[in-house]
Amino acid sequence: MTTLLRDQSPLHQGNIALVGGYTYDDVIEQINRWIFFWPGTAEGPISYGVRHFERYREENPVILRMNIRSLLGSNPEVQPKFCRYNSGSPRCSNGAKSPRGPETFVPAGKFAETPGKVVEVTFEESIVLPADTTIGNHPNGPWRPLLDFELTNSPLSPG
Repeated sequence: MTTLLRDQSPLHQGNIALVGGYTYDDVIEQINRWIFFWPGTAEGPISYGVRHFERYREENPVILRMNIRSLLGSNPEVQPKFCRYNSGSPRCSNGAKSPRGPETFVPAGKFAETPGKVVEVTFEESIVLPADTTIGNHPNGPWRPLLDFELTNSPLSPG
């Protein structure tokens, strides 16, 4: 499988405070290698996910939606990690750079914030999408079962 890095424009090195021995190359490698999901509710993704969608709306993105319990049940050996930042879009806040390092992504037991503070759910390795995964062209749907469609360069089309 080939991975194409097509957009890192929001990743401004000057906005990053490297910690724990991390280098800028480590940050790039981690972002390129890991799998990222925006958390949300039945109504849709958190505001970060909606803004991300809006940034790419003209490219007709395809959105996958799944229940976290189904995702974890389909991947019992894979532990998710949580991040309280949009890791690919660091910003300075009150003059402080956004930290990136070994503690940027942590397992649930080490996440020191409330669940509502999770901005990204990440996986370090490949995962299996659960059978109840749905697909849509907008963060609010409409949603259809993923298995009923094939992905193309255009909006969703019947498979």
